[in-house]
Amino acid sequence: MILKKCAVTLLTLFSASLVANVNTQVQKEETWYDLSDPRTVYSSLSVAAGNEGVNISASYGGYLNGQYKHKITVEAMNDLEYYNLDYMLVNASTDSGFTVESTWDRDIWGIKNLNDTSLGVFAKIPLLNNKLNIYPKLNLGMLWGDDVKTTTYIKFDATTRYTFNRMFWVGVTPTYTYAMKGYNVREWDASLDAGVQLSPAFALAAHVNTEEEFWVDVIFAF
Repeated sequence: MILKKCAVTLLTLFSASLVANVNTQVQKEETWYDLSDPRTVYSSLSVAAGNEGVNISASYGGYLNGQYKHKITVEAMNDLEYYNLDYMLVNASTDSGFTVESTWDRDIWGIKNLNDTSLGVFAKIPLLNNKLNIYPKLNLGMLWGDDVKTTTYIKFDATTRYTFNRMFWVGVTPTYTYAMKGYNVREWDASLDAGVQLSPAFALAAHVNTEEEFWVDVIFAF
């Protein structure tokens, strides 16, 4: 419960801070954020709804120092059923970086109230004059909970996006998780994605995955 309260508090503070900056941001010249790119750094608010409930997300992003950018994201998922807190650092000159990702109280693989923390490294591989981009990422993580022994794992995913133009994109994210010690996990997952960016800082995106979850995101970046 304490972790849940902390997550909700962080999400509330993030949202209030980001909303307070909207009026300042709109006075500046609008920047076209590439919302098809999962590694683009920007501040945002988003709401998603699907067959698993409503998701609320707030991010704060910007330059850290020189060529480095970072973003922190707090998410309340599936009608506040579980929570994510993620941090990403990007080297803008090499399109690579690392992530720290954590999830609390999620039900997955038949286990209830599972907690998960991982460190990841990623890169961006542009192809076809930047119309096709692949974002391979390798994570080393640990999961634990009341109903499962502590488990260490590696996870590889390769998010792929094809952009027809600045407005429309489609994508797929295959993921393989392999537990090295603890609970037996050997699992492939995947999601399919499609989006339309209606303005420099506003987009709609639809997703479906192998867990038969479907959701639609409304994203506002600034």
